[in-house]
This record gives sequence, structure tokens and C-alpha cells, in this order.
Amino acid sequence: MKANPFIKAYHFLKKYPNLKIFLFCFAIIFGPAFALFSEYSYDLVANPDIATYINVATEGFDQSAVRRYRVIVPFLAAAIDFFLGPIFNLLQPWTFPGPNFSLGMSFFLLNSTLMSIFGVLVYRMCKSVGVSSLAGIIGLLSVLTSRWTAYFAGLPLVDSLYCIVIGLALLGIIKKNKRLIIISILLGPWAKESFIFIAPIIFFYSDIPKLKQVFLFGLSGLLVFSFRYYFDVLNGVGAVDSLQKDFAHFDLIVPAVKRFFSFHGVYELVSIFGVWGLLFLGGLDKNIRGRVKEKMPSFTLFYILVIFVHAFLSTDLARMFYLFSPILAVLFALIFDEFYKKYHSISIP
Repeated sequence: MKANPFIKAYHFLKKYPNLKIFLFCFAIIFGPAFALFSEYSYDLVANPDIATYINVATEGFDQSAVRRYRVIVPFLAAAIDFFLGPIFNLLQPWTFPGPNFSLGMSFFLLNSTLMSIFGVLVYRMCKSVGVSSLAGIIGLLSVLTSRWTAYFAGLPLVDSLYCIVIGLALLGIIKKNKRLIIISILLGPWAKESFIFIAPIIFFYSDIPKLKQVFLFGLSGLLVFSFRYYFDVLNGVGAVDSLQKDFAHFDLIVPAVKRFFSFHGVYELVSIFGVWGLLFLGGLDKNIRGRVKEKMPSFTLFYILVIFVHAFLSTDLARMFYLFSPILAVLFALIFDEFYKKYHSISIP
């Protein structure tokens, strides 16, 4: 008698818990991300980031001096489009507002996959501090249901890869997993140049010997800058312009600080995680707050400072403050777990 396929699937997923969490993340992300992908107003003049990555994917390399080097996600999307584009074009609706449905669909599937991987890393971070599975899911859902998760998953952007890099680095430090940390070091500069602000967290809080880290960061930098050099030579663009534009971000600090200390700045912060912020009320209990504080990762305050640096060097505060999400997920999970333990006698899984 043949085994029930659903039973087989259950045992398979039980054997690979990360795959189970990945599928859960993908199921949560897919709907909102697809709605955004199919209905978004693709004004490429108003959205220069999207314009850059679409053009990089279609071999238009003379783009933004800052964004043109972030090629991994656009190249992978182009590869998906090359193989599956004809099928995607058969599915194209008459009312799609974007410039290229098949390429947009490729970005959507790729970024939804990458954000689902990020979700797995977030869940593992929550579990690594000793919370229950239910609390871990609560922390994870606070990230998956953020408007920025759908934004990064549904549109032709590269933030998904940067989220993964951050997740790998933080989880690697918490779990003392050198392999995850090494991957983040080598991959980080390819995702975004702002990885340079994440590097000190890795350097000071990871268990990898400092001398070995110097070698790894040096190797990572050498690979990236060698690529940049040959990229610029082959495409006839200037490398100096790129460095000037990177340093020009420091001019954004003053207006960003002013925006942060305005009503709009408060709105941007609150809107990232919405009603999940109500979990902070559990922290009003002194005992809960004390236990949560003991279990939070040692690098938490340093990481908060790093994200503020990200935000104040950017024109988009909320988008950068979304990078708080891995730590906030852990915080929410801990608050929920401690609150439930204190006020309910029923054990949770």
C-alpha cells in the first residue's frame, strides 16, 4: 500500500526544518509582493533605483555611479528572464504598468526567494536566544508583514541580498558559526557599499581571529575593487565619479537628522512594523524587561548605532530603519515569550 503523499511531504519537511520555514516565509511574502509588482507605478524617472537595476540587467552599465556595481541580483534576474522569459510573456496581463513584464517577474521571483531566505535567518536568530517556536514565529511575522518586505520582494531592487548579508553576519555571531560570517564578509561589499558599516560588528563581536578577519576583509575588498576597476574600463566609465558620489552621502546627514526629529520621521519609524510595536508594552513590566535585556545579543546597541549611520547617510529613513528588523524580531519574540510565561500557565511549543 502506497504511503500518502501528504504524509511523505510532512516527514520530508520535518527532516529539513529550514525548508519548512522558507516555504512559510514565501507563502506570506508572495501575495503582498505580487500585488505590489503587478500594480506598482513604474515611473523610472521618479524611481532611479529601479531604473538602474533594470538597465543593469539589460546590459546598460552606464548607470548611477553608486548603484551600477550591485550586479548580482540584476544578473541573476537577467538569467532567469533568459530561460523563463518566453513563458512569463505568455502570462503578461494587458494592464501591467511596468516596462518589461518578464524581467519584472524574474526580479519578483528572485527577490521573493531571497527575502524568504532572510526570513529563515531571522527565525533562526529568534530561536538562537532560546524562545519558543511560537514566539519565534511572532518575531518572524513582524518582519514578513512589514511593508518594506513586500517592497524589497516585489520590485526590481537589490536590498534583499543586503538583508541576507546582514542576517548571515548577525546569526553567525550569535551562533558562533564561522562559515556564515565568512560568507557575509565575502558577499557583503557586492550587495551594498554600506556593508563597510557592518564590518566593525563582525570584527569586534565574531569569534574569528582578528588576523584572519583582516585577511578575509582584505580579500573581499580586493575582489570587489578589482571587479569595479575592470567594470569601469570595459564600459568606459570613470571610477573617480563613483567615489565622489559615495562620499557625497555625508552631505545628507543634516537634512536626514532634521527629518528624523520631525513628525514625518516619527511616522516613518512607526510605519515600518505597524501594530507589532504594541509588543513593546510587554516591556513595561520590569521583570520582563530585565529578562529580555539579559537575553538580547551583546552587539545590540552597536548594531542600533550602525543602522542610524545607514539612515542618516540615506535619503530614505524608513527604508534604512527596516534594517533594524532582525534585532526587533528577536526583541519582539523575547517580549512575547516572557509575557506569555508570566501570565499563562499553559506551556507553548
